[in-house]
Amino acid sequence: MLTIGYRPDTGEWVCNSPGGPYRFGSGRVAPAATLPDLVFPVREQDGRVGPLVGVLVSASSLSALLAGKKPWLETVICSIHAAGGISVVSAAAGIGEKTVSGYIFVPTLHRFIEAAAPLPDVVYNRVKSREEEESEPFQTAAAQLSAHGVPLVNRSFFRKSDVYDALRSDRRLWPHLLPTAPVQTATDIRAWLRQYSCIYLKRDDGARGIGLFRLTALSETEAICEYPGDQKRLCSLDALASLIQSGRYIAQALAETDEWNGRRYDLRVLAHWHNGRHTITGIGVRSADVESVTTHVFHGGTILPYKEVKERIDEAALERLIALSGARLGERFGFVGEFSADIGVGSERQLYIYEINAKPMVFDEPEIEARRLERLNQLFAELAHRAP
Repeated sequence: MLTIGYRPDTGEWVCNSPGGPYRFGSGRVAPAATLPDLVFPVREQDGRVGPLVGVLVSASSLSALLAGKKPWLETVICSIHAAGGISVVSAAAGIGEKTVSGYIFVPTLHRFIEAAAPLPDVVYNRVKSREEEESEPFQTAAAQLSAHGVPLVNRSFFRKSDVYDALRSDRRLWPHLLPTAPVQTATDIRAWLRQYSCIYLKRDDGARGIGLFRLTALSETEAICEYPGDQKRLCSLDALASLIQSGRYIAQALAETDEWNGRRYDLRVLAHWHNGRHTITGIGVRSADVESVTTHVFHGGTILPYKEVKERIDEAALERLIALSGARLGERFGFVGEFSADIGVGSERQLYIYEINAKPMVFDEPEIEARRLERLNQLFAELAHRAP
């Protein structure tokens, strides 16, 4: 480890250790006789220090972070510093042609200061909405990073239909995919219920079970509609027409699933790119209440220790499933450094992919989150080594 300093008045990064100048992101650390007050311990390897990791956030998240209201994000940033890197946090508008304007966390002060830095070695995308990712500032920032060979982890949110199409391209994944397709009219829903009798309808861009409901056919025209917290009987599927037309929905066939103590459960698998492939970082388990439509804790699901169902899971098959899925996602969406997958366990212990998320939520299990920080820092170091 060596120490570098930052001069807020000039925006200059300096070092008084012999052996420089050192590469720092897309720039260099200037030699100096003495260090300023703001100093940072960093790793050095082959003339490079850091890595310098950009954390790209929504403008509203930036203000919340500075107010101490983003504890998970602050934990990630602190872990980058603890691993010998430096993080610069910015909104998309802060990314320029050669520099980033944003905020640097100062461990000795335990607070953020406004600062400028060279373009980072790698950028971790935590922008929180699809709309912002589609905005001109974000698209411009992404183009700037791409033009300078800076990896962006992860480029964008996934839509469920796009994920299904990507996975469907690999025959080896077919046994793990439930029939899934967009639905646009009540007629589409009738056709699905004729074939499967019970289906899930999900918003194509939904998350945490929001916009999800289950339909069970009672007759050609009637169905039970169950959603988190309630259910109702539909005398006509035409009652769903306005809802379906209000946004993009997909239908997914129901799987016969394994149960633990009479309750359905599924796996929340966290995965990261590591040594040339996607591997499992942690496995959480969520159990549904007896009458619940979803296992999401947000809608009344329960956290179940993995050890309770561990013997029921073919972990080797799960590892292969994650590696194959990650490879297909990379082909479709560009480099994917991190994702989470909701995996169902069938009545015969087969594995089903319900959905995959580009920006995993915070896991309730502390051991998974600790491992996540380790994997993220390994990922940032690996990508920084690749950067020109």
